Amino acid sequence: MRVVDAHVHPPADGDLKRFAEACEKAGIVKCFMCGLPEGFKRTGNDVVKRAFKEYPDLVKGFGYVDLGRDPVDVVDDLYADGFVGIKLIGPPKPYDHDDYFPYYERIEKYGMVALFHTGIVARTPMDKARRVSSRNMRPAYLETIARGFPRLKIIGAHLGHPWCEEAAVVSYHNPNVYFDISGGHTFYIALTLHRRLFYDIKPCKLLFGSDSQPGEFLKCIHFWMTVLPQIGVSDEDLERIFYKNAESLV
Repeated sequence: MRVVDAHVHPPADGDLKRFAEACEKAGIVKCFMCGLPEGFKRTGNDVVKRAFKEYPDLVKGFGYVDLGRDPVDVVDDLYADGFVGIKLIGPPKPYDHDDYFPYYERIEKYGMVALFHTGIVARTPMDKARRVSSRNMRPAYLETIARGFPRLKIIGAHLGHPWCEEAAVVSYHNPNVYFDISGGHTFYIALTLHRRLFYDIKPCKLLFGSDSQPGEFLKCIHFWMTVLPQIGVSDEDLERIFYKNAESLV
């Protein structure tokens, strides 16, 4: 089966050739590679740009934008550089604060995809200086944005863990909101899908993502290839989750 990894970051060792080889081995034909803030080594927008320049068929670039700190026209610059999406994480205010609407307006204007980290976020040395709070990234905030920008293509990461049920309902009621099932809480996400799939979250709104390093790609794919059929996902819906849904966005 062809796979689109809708949530991945540059390899920690900076070896893009090894990254591409791992993708080929895992059947990943396209990936959404997301930049991260300064302080995460070898994962900035410059590395993402190099990756999609060297591997244009495989890598689609999502440039990191620091909401409330970067000027809005950074979106213009990223679009001009060839990025197709924007990665958002760690805002100092909730995602649906009015101050951030000019960014979303610009992203929508260019037809780019907005990938929001939703839910709990890993601790970093920068947390204190940046006043990072996971509560600013609850999936419910995406609803305000989806209603205000109906043509904006929105992906929420990690099914909003631990607010997975909240994410499910947001996706159900907003046609332009998708969620990826990536991250380190896959068992909890799987339990939520077992309870809510086919009720208020549909396979057509889910995206496979690894959010992992190259050595873990096959493990992530195998987990979901094993679990999803056991909770009633058909072969047709598996293809949607692993390939078609993400392919339709970029």
